[in-house]
Amino acid sequence: MIIRFLDKKDIVQHDMITSQAFSYSCNIHDEESVLPCEKVLGAFDDDNRALFADMEINDRRCFFGSGVLSCAAVGGVAAKPEFRGRGAVKALFEHLDTLNYDISILYPFSESYYRKLGYETTAKTVEMTVPFSELSEIKRNSEAKLFEGRNSEKLLEIYNRCAKKFNLCFMRENLNEFPSDPYLSQVFTYIWHENSFAKFEVDRENSLVTVKEIYYDSCESLLGILGFLKNFEGNQRAVRFEKIPIDSPIFNFIRNEHNCEIKIHNCGSVKILNLRSVLSVCEYPENIKEFSIKVDDEALKVAVYGGEVKIEETKEKCDIEMNIASASRLILCGFNKKDVEYMTNVKINNPNSDFFRAFPSNGAFFTDCF
Repeated sequence: MIIRFLDKKDIVQHDMITSQAFSYSCNIHDEESVLPCEKVLGAFDDDNRALFADMEINDRRCFFGSGVLSCAAVGGVAAKPEFRGRGAVKALFEHLDTLNYDISILYPFSESYYRKLGYETTAKTVEMTVPFSELSEIKRNSEAKLFEGRNSEKLLEIYNRCAKKFNLCFMRENLNEFPSDPYLSQVFTYIWHENSFAKFEVDRENSLVTVKEIYYDSCESLLGILGFLKNFEGNQRAVRFEKIPIDSPIFNFIRNEHNCEIKIHNCGSVKILNLRSVLSVCEYPENIKEFSIKVDDEALKVAVYGGEVKIEETKEKCDIEMNIASASRLILCGFNKKDVEYMTNVKINNPNSDFFRAFPSNGAFFTDCF
């Protein structure tokens, strides 16, 4: 099996695979067809001709701790039905592990399937439909402005400033997530006082304002953008927040939660590809001095002195041992000690280790699509 990135001559085979895997109509004779992104990794037969499976890799960067991590945002993982079960997809992910990324993030069709490849679910998120009548204590205002493609740098600055508060949130360097022609797309982004924004669409059939993203940097800015959304109360029945953190402060402003429709989802799945890099940018609590950790076959000692982090290999017995999936969940998303005690893939050798205080729950969250 040969693993390589696709080029123009592979477009037809890529279209065939995605059409079969995701069950949508595709004109494989379209001469203007292009690859979906710059990097599509494929598994070919030994003659480098027949494409068994492929995956899309989007180069992204994620906020984490005191820095930014390089991220392989994976999407469009697909294999031809006649080649499934032959290890092609596994070979793609094994090759991805060798590339120069700190972490990888994907939206799994099956958490258990990707757990075998080293990915673990991150934080829980909430999808919530709130009748406008249950937001009666929020004051309506008309102080938000519609983004129509102008002042794009300001919108990016607002997003990145607000997103930086969430670990794993994607840094944005372009407007791909913000439609600049809302009249055509019918997806509207309104900015409140350059401190918060909401991206939403209106579902007239179900009388809903569907908020796809809402970011804010203070209580005042959250109340401000919520107050703007209340301008739709006369025409629509409710506002649906498509994806918000499970501990979102929006809950503080709802009169009766039992009148709301609330669903819990997984935010996505993540895998650490460069353990040293991740550990080096963590924001450790002040009382952390040192701990050791073994992840699969990699054993490291982490020492924190005067705000500086020193990481080195160790041959000594580590405080804690685990596989990469468990490490990805605990280190990147934070945890309470009781969480670890109920994880079967974790072996605790030193229950008093600083490890159990090094990664407090830190509000991992992200909304980008890929």
